[in-house]
Amino acid sequence: MNTFRGIERNIYEFLISHASDLPEISAKTIANEALTTTTSVNRVCKKMGYASYTELRYRLAEDLNKTADVANTNTDNTQRIKDVAKTLKSSPVVYLYSRGASIVSINYLSRFLSLANIPHLVITDIHQLTCANTGTVLLVSKSGETKAVVEMAQNAKRKGLKVLAVSYQSSTLDQISHINIALDQQVDGISLYHRESQIQILELVDLIGKALLEF
Repeated sequence: MNTFRGIERNIYEFLISHASDLPEISAKTIANEALTTTTSVNRVCKKMGYASYTELRYRLAEDLNKTADVANTNTDNTQRIKDVAKTLKSSPVVYLYSRGASIVSINYLSRFLSLANIPHLVITDIHQLTCANTGTVLLVSKSGETKAVVEMAQNAKRKGLKVLAVSYQSSTLDQISHINIALDQQVDGISLYHRESQIQILELVDLIGKALLEF
């Protein structure tokens, strides 16, 4: 499972916050900052879609700029991000769900929900909604067509839960959800652009998190 916890989360946050300075920072320096080894640094880089720290250090800033441009210039998403944050803030409980590499984004959002004192649960199985009759489900899917995610959205909607999503515009998940923060392009899991799509999702989640903390 691709998640960032403990030391890995510290490494991830260091990489994101120092993206433009990484060409001048060695993997050993980051490892020392996080009190770990360069093996852990490279492991986090691979989870982010890069072959190694060597590749990430020269490409991360550029990739983040690409996704930031999308987020900053998409007026519809700006309002949707605010609406999603407002819905999450007022929900009695939030359920988070995704599959594959997008699980990283779900766990990142979980951190913001904790900081905002919003009761939430990262769920791994559709049966975990069996007893749920109130609340909000937020799902993440690059394509918006992942079978398990679509079924989770349909089940949640049948139960009367609010369904929020981060997925490709005009996808099945987009059509099911009450509010969808649209990704600008549909990216296949084996595409060369897999890395950029995951970073775009993380950037959007970061914007949701910031909006949450501003309420």
